[in-house]
Amino acid sequence: MTQYLDLASATRLLKAQGFNPLDIECVLDLTGPQHRNGASVWRADRIERLASRAYWLGKTDIAVSVPAAA
Repeated sequence: MTQYLDLASATRLLKAQGFNPLDIECVLDLTGPQHRNGASVWRADRIERLASRAYWLGKTDIAVSVPAAA
């Protein structure tokens, strides 16, 4: 199942990986928000895929931790 992140969650994820505000804006623009229930959200897998290409991360994968199903 696809996970979606709101603006605050997406920003927090990218900031924790060392992205500056302009980098974050670029990643979010390029991954394009979707609108669900009147809110802008971003697909976590698209953010992870684009962000993992940042050279300064040293080929470290970025992943959103998803809790196991109960």
